Amino acid sequence: MLELEIQEAMVFMQHYPQQPRCLIYIFNGQLMQKYKRKMIIEKIKELPNSYLVNDAICVPKATDNSDYQQIQKWIAEGGVVEKEDLLAKAKLKKVAEIKSIRDQKNIEPITDFEGFLLDEDGNKTEQKSYFIFYTNRHQTNPASDPDSIISRALDLSSMPYFTKDLSDKKIAVELTSETAALLRQRIAQRNNNNYKLSSAIEAEINNSTTIEEVEAITLGA
Repeated sequence: MLELEIQEAMVFMQHYPQQPRCLIYIFNGQLMQKYKRKMIIEKIKELPNSYLVNDAICVPKATDNSDYQQIQKWIAEGGVVEKEDLLAKAKLKKVAEIKSIRDQKNIEPITDFEGFLLDEDGNKTEQKSYFIFYTNRHQTNPASDPDSIISRALDLSSMPYFTKDLSDKKIAVELTSETAALLRQRIAQRNNNNYKLSSAIEAEINNSTTIEEVEAITLGA
């Protein structure tokens, strides 16, 4: 029985992803009453297309649904329906959006540093080039993380760094300890500034009194 209920709940989430993840009665794509027993209603929250009963049961706004009819009777007898807090919902969505933008900004590559190019044998040439320093963490190779690369350059005084130039051409440059120290400082300052900015914007979001105010807020350039 439990396995059947889980399967029915999964079907509901696929067809109605905007609804809360709770069990609704579905069979062959049609909304049906699952049990004949009467619901014991303690509280109800109204959602755009359904009612959430006791924070557990989703009942569609369908007049031929017996649970819907029971809800209407409960309301008629003096039951108070809690309205969905759309402002709070908008705030949560906006905060998540701001944090996502901040996190993306914190892994943007740095492109305004120069280094001496290395030839195919790894020897330093007299030619310099601007290069891309990637600041996103490597998911499968920790040694390729930016902090690991910077730490090795600081320990070794200099090391080859395989990357691309600003025209997207693959190159190898000498990454010196001086450049590595400046890169670490730049990354730390950038990320810290982005966190401070997003925190300030999150406070602005939470202090907003209308959905329009929330939606107008951005992280900026």
